[in-house]
Amino acid sequence: MQKENLAGVIYTHPLGFHGHAAGPTIGMWDNQGRTEGSGDYPVNYRTAYSIELNCGSYIPEWKKTIRIMLEEDGYYDEKGFRYINGRQEGMLLIPRVK
Repeated sequence: MQKENLAGVIYTHPLGFHGHAAGPTIGMWDNQGRTEGSGDYPVNYRTAYSIELNCGSYIPEWKKTIRIMLEEDGYYDEKGFRYINGRQEGMLLIPRVK
């Protein structure tokens, strides 16, 4: 993202029965550095995480930065990390083109 001069960030949080769950917070949308406290928990096997990304672009006509967000859920075990429903690899246009 830096090479393309994009204002992108990546961060994650654990998943559980009610969305956000107990466990490590790895980065935050407004803090790409160390997340003291909640970021100090270990990443354990057989746990799920939401990998969140966003990219902001300044829209001069609106006089503000607009962020487009993406959230992909993944599972971590002894074999490594994998996306639960596969990884999004294309654009989802609105309205959808069939």
